[in-house]
Amino acid sequence: MDREALRREALAQMETALDKIVDDASGSLQDMAAMERRIYDAMNGVKSKVLQAWVDQAKDDSSRPNCPQCGQPLRQKQRVDKTCGCEGGQVTVPRTRWWCDACKASFFPSGQHGDGGVSGDHA
Repeated sequence: MDREALRREALAQMETALDKIVDDASGSLQDMAAMERRIYDAMNGVKSKVLQAWVDQAKDDSSRPNCPQCGQPLRQKQRVDKTCGCEGGQVTVPRTRWWCDACKASFFPSGQHGDGGVSGDHA
């Protein structure tokens, strides 16, 4: 992971949010509630952008799983993106779909239905 690139991206996202806060700043204390919302919204938006920058650089170092049905080693079938919700917004995470030659079924690592468990996918 290029930590310096991640740091630069995080700082750029924070500077963009800060610029928006400053540009929208009111000069009146009567606007404190509105300013609070603007600041929190801007900073919450940074959360998902920085997390996405980290996801884009982090490597998938999970080990090759075994089939939850028969225990045989699975082989990598394809990469599929999944969008997940987080506090500041959405983040897209690449995931590996695995294939069992013995069972003729595909799985995501969690092995849970709905999260890509046994799919009956025979491709």
